[in-house]
Amino acid sequence: MRRNPARPILIAIIALALAAAVFVGVRTVRHALYWADPAHRNVTPEGWMTLGYLERSHQLPHHSLGPALGLSPQPGEPLSLEEIAATRNEPLAQLLAEVGAVIEAEKR
Repeated sequence: MRRNPARPILIAIIALALAAAVFVGVRTVRHALYWADPAHRNVTPEGWMTLGYLERSHQLPHHSLGPALGLSPQPGEPLSLEEIAATRNEPLAQLLAEVGAVIEAEKR
């Protein structure tokens, strides 16, 4: 009996698809468990956090804090609150207070 030469290729494709599905599934479950933890919800803003982290933590719409703070979306890696404060030449404590006030206003 003759073997089909495409069979090993098909097996490899199926194995890669299965590996990709497992990878995406594990990532999705980890993400869901992280944000389901009450310790990660409604956190007080800190300097290491990004605006996106705070938006997720406080269940705010994506890209809602930036415009409220007078910032436009930037391509590339998101900036931490420390980096934003340095860019704006203002103390971190002042920015943290401003971010906290914007979060409270957005929740209403």
